[in-house]
Amino acid sequence: MTDKINLLNLNQKELEDLVISLGMKKFYGKQIFNWLHKKIVRDLNEITNLSLKDRELLGEKAYIPFLNLLRQQVSKIDKTEKFLFGLEDGHTIETVLLRHKDKRNTLCISSQVGCPVKCAFCATGQDGFIRNLDVNEIINQVYTVERRLVKQGSNINNIVFMGMGEPLLNLDNVLKALDILSNENGINISKRKITISTSGIVPNIEKILLEKLPIELAVSLHSAINEKRDVIIPINRAYPLEDLYAVLQEYQRQTKRRITFEYILINNFNVSDTDANALADFVHDFDHVVNLIPFNPVANTEFERPSDKKIDKFYTFLKDVRKVNVTLRREKGTDIDGACGQLRQKGAKK
Repeated sequence: MTDKINLLNLNQKELEDLVISLGMKKFYGKQIFNWLHKKIVRDLNEITNLSLKDRELLGEKAYIPFLNLLRQQVSKIDKTEKFLFGLEDGHTIETVLLRHKDKRNTLCISSQVGCPVKCAFCATGQDGFIRNLDVNEIINQVYTVERRLVKQGSNINNIVFMGMGEPLLNLDNVLKALDILSNENGINISKRKITISTSGIVPNIEKILLEKLPIELAVSLHSAINEKRDVIIPINRAYPLEDLYAVLQEYQRQTKRRITFEYILINNFNVSDTDANALADFVHDFDHVVNLIPFNPVANTEFERPSDKKIDKFYTFLKDVRKVNVTLRREKGTDIDGACGQLRQKGAKK
């Protein structure tokens, strides 16, 4: 750890204020931002349009952080890549790169170390909550993978906050990271290409509305019956389905963006006809897509994956009878743990 200023925690204005305080001209702040967030330099000496004297002065006060790659796994099935990163304080987070058949790349990133929501089916929640990620720890997941992709003649096209943690409980840092990632002087990923997954933190969805951000929203629903959702997602007791429904209606009215609902299929819990009808009733008035994800076993839980017959019945009923816009991940799709969309379920281990 160091008492120097972490440059990746600063947005463009803050960088401009920093260089002015060091006696440099304001426009150097924009130039440094470009080097940090577009060219993704790792060393201040790479900022060659700064004089050696200015680089030395900046180096006395500030530094460029990086993540320590501890482990990387590549799926032999679909080339999905999982990165285990070490943070400066010794904790770890996971990041997952999904490679699509059309050559696009989606990066699934974490927002917290651990998770305070403690969903009953989630390994990350069982591990407990440690802390929020700083802005630099959020965006450095993107930059570390982007540097690798650029060398391969590719880049990141989409970002999803669906890794460890509840993004809306680290809202300030997530929003600042979004501002930096979408800055035209940086990596310039459109906010419309960024998805935030949430268990339903109603007040902070309202804050996103106030910011008028054109992001995609994915809601970890998993049951449309309050009594059942209370059991598997304790935050539902504070923000029940009625409140979540109301704020999502307002979100869609203002943004005109389609909402994704994630629904993990758990045997003998949320796969009955009653559950399917409740789900269909909840999503009916939204421009929506429902992603059905069969449960993957997690240690220290009694939950089980439904049989293929039950899974198909639930899917077919929603699709053909209730006319829900629904998808089903029939195959596992990857041979590594923690693929995006299941990180919230499986989590990362230290």
